[in-house]
Amino acid sequence: MLKNYFFTAWRIMGRQKGYTAINILGLSLGIAASILISIYIIDELSYDKFQKDGKRIYRVFMQGQMQDHSFEVAMTPAPMAQALKDEVPEVEDAIRFGIFKTMPIQYEDKTFTEERIIVSDPNFFDFFTFEVLQGNPKTALEGPDKLVITESGAKKYFGDEDPIGKIILRGSEKRANEITAVVADPPQNSHITFDMLLSGESWGYMKNEQWSSSNLYTYFKIHPGADANKVQEALGIFITKYFGVELERFMGISLEQFKAAGNSAGFYMQPMLDIHLHSNLQEEIKPTGNIQYLYIFGAVALFIIFIACINFMNLSTARSANRAKEVGVRKSVGAIRSRLIGQFLSESVLYSLISTFIATILIVVLLRPFNNLAGKSMDLWIFMNPLVPLGLIVFAVLIGIIAGSYPAFYLTSFNPANVLKGKIRNGAKRSTFRNGLVIFQFFISISLIISSMVVYKQLKYIQHKNLGFEKENVINLLHTMSLEKNAKAFKDEVLQYPDFIAASFANRLPPNIDWNSVFKTMDTQQDFLCNLYFVDHDHLDAMGYQMALGRFFSRDFLSDSSAVIVNETAFRQMGWKELDGQKISGFWGDNDEPVERTVIGVIGDFNFQSLHHNVRPLIMTLSAEPNYEMAIKLSPGNVGEKIALLESIWKKHSNGNAFEYTFIDANFDALFRSEQKMGNIILVFTILAISIACLGLFGLAAFTTEQRSKEISIRKALGATMPQLVTILSKDFTILVLFSFIIAGPLTYYIMNQFWLQNFAYRTDIDILMILGAGLISIFIAWLTVSYQSFKTAASNPVDYLRND
Repeated sequence: MLKNYFFTAWRIMGRQKGYTAINILGLSLGIAASILISIYIIDELSYDKFQKDGKRIYRVFMQGQMQDHSFEVAMTPAPMAQALKDEVPEVEDAIRFGIFKTMPIQYEDKTFTEERIIVSDPNFFDFFTFEVLQGNPKTALEGPDKLVITESGAKKYFGDEDPIGKIILRGSEKRANEITAVVADPPQNSHITFDMLLSGESWGYMKNEQWSSSNLYTYFKIHPGADANKVQEALGIFITKYFGVELERFMGISLEQFKAAGNSAGFYMQPMLDIHLHSNLQEEIKPTGNIQYLYIFGAVALFIIFIACINFMNLSTARSANRAKEVGVRKSVGAIRSRLIGQFLSESVLYSLISTFIATILIVVLLRPFNNLAGKSMDLWIFMNPLVPLGLIVFAVLIGIIAGSYPAFYLTSFNPANVLKGKIRNGAKRSTFRNGLVIFQFFISISLIISSMVVYKQLKYIQHKNLGFEKENVINLLHTMSLEKNAKAFKDEVLQYPDFIAASFANRLPPNIDWNSVFKTMDTQQDFLCNLYFVDHDHLDAMGYQMALGRFFSRDFLSDSSAVIVNETAFRQMGWKELDGQKISGFWGDNDEPVERTVIGVIGDFNFQSLHHNVRPLIMTLSAEPNYEMAIKLSPGNVGEKIALLESIWKKHSNGNAFEYTFIDANFDALFRSEQKMGNIILVFTILAISIACLGLFGLAAFTTEQRSKEISIRKALGATMPQLVTILSKDFTILVLFSFIIAGPLTYYIMNQFWLQNFAYRTDIDILMILGAGLISIFIAWLTVSYQSFKTAASNPVDYLRND
């Protein structure tokens, strides 16, 4: 029986090639798009699942507030891990590690900058699941200056040679390090990624015993079956037992006084498996995902497959008059309804199976472009699982049943006598269900159009927002500490060329000014958490900042070595109205005791971090040259030539260290890479959803013109003009799209404004013209879609239709 159903369906498809092509095209695109989005979602949900003890691993973070400034930082104090192991019975093991975000590395005549070097305790490979290819994982990170390198790094530095025991030079000081192990490249779906692992004894901060300074990531693993809430209770005790003691020692106030002033601080824990999608802390190891985006993409995938199914229904019912006669004849000769339903469902399942096969081919072809679009490196490993092909078949059958259910039950419900008498048209014409499907299609399409417009406008806004300084044509030169005593000569030579307007050393440059510390105003004795910015005398010229009050650092004032400049936010939060020799006490660099410094100026607020956050309090102070980074302002003109010139000067003074740089405007753009990826994905699938929806509208147009052919013929015979007939045929579609717009416009405005734009401290507005523009676009697309059928029917000879009746 089933074989006969599919054989009959195949013959019907062969007789109606145009109808078949449209149906298969719509379903293939819908299924391919849905599966691509599903692969993306599966990849995002798979983060850190390869860690064998992942469900028992947690990360500690610090959260609090000082004055009007709240903070959530992924880093914790150095003694935290040992305290967890010693004092919390539920903790099986703990580890801490820090990260050098960039570091120059040299082997023989090869120089590179590694972007991520983890400095870890020796138990890294016991704690985490990373595959060690060579070397002893238990001893690889024991002792100072021991280095574990990734498989790709080993090939880059040593080719086919055995890297174990090789010596490479690390950092600006070119410290010798021994390669002790080779590890497989970390999986892309890991929130912990690295190019190298450096033994913890190589970094002095690992020996730091202060609880008031946070520079390390701390993870702990609980015993199987242990209560993780008990660990959280212990973390609360640590605040009082350790942090509170140091607060009183360094700042002269008790923890109770600290809280009474409206401040707070606490250590908290988060499951490692939640970090990628549910965490957005300062100092994340790598940019995290966003669970909200997965909800959005999941909804888009469902909507697209629904649209494709609706197309099938509309195109099937558009042919209802012809198929209804077939049903009527079959019923009149004894066919029972259940078998007719089986026949129609078999047709739709066959369509779906063919479409799924074509969709699989499309996925293979489109996966690489989709990776580029989404910023991923997904592969087809998922199809290697034998359950996946089986799942695709089940998926295809379900889609076929969903898509074919309405035509199957609708067409087989007709009374054969009414069908054969030609009375079926009037019943079909009054179907509100079919119109509801089209409204739903264009509701989705219009919502996606508006969402794409909002995302594009917001990204354009943040890219062109005035940040309070000149970000264009400013190079961020890295690893300038390697210049050592040649720093002044390098800077002087750079400034000899008119290609370089200004140059200045700094500890960090926007948008990565992330050093912070607690400072106290001497007049009010209040404490403030501020970002710390070390600069030289020429920084104002290099970055284009503007002074709001007072003056910038000057070589004419030797006392400026003990002076500071605050930004407007800090000046305002500290309660000052005018600049009058105020003093600030704090820890400046390596000093162990607080030191007072005089405020000599107020610099205009500028965005030195992501635009997701408001401008935070900032304190600038002078530092010796060189520093970690350098800002170089380029003159207008050929950037490539200027970079080549700068590199040639660098090579003369840098003792063979790698020449590495970025552009500050590009660094800001990189902060919104996830939003850009989201915008790109939504845009592409918006176009796809609209295209598929137009196929459905084409089907409804075919249905409507078929049902109204007699009416149109009579109107034309009575003298109706072509524009009048086209308007009559298009009016109903326009009303449907307009109704979709009335629903989609306000709802999408609310969702995008409340659940997406709120993620930005600086955001654009959703204006009414944008909403109306989306409506006009959808109406225009609908008119284009139905115009073919409208003109075709309006241009036909009325005699052809009237003769048949």
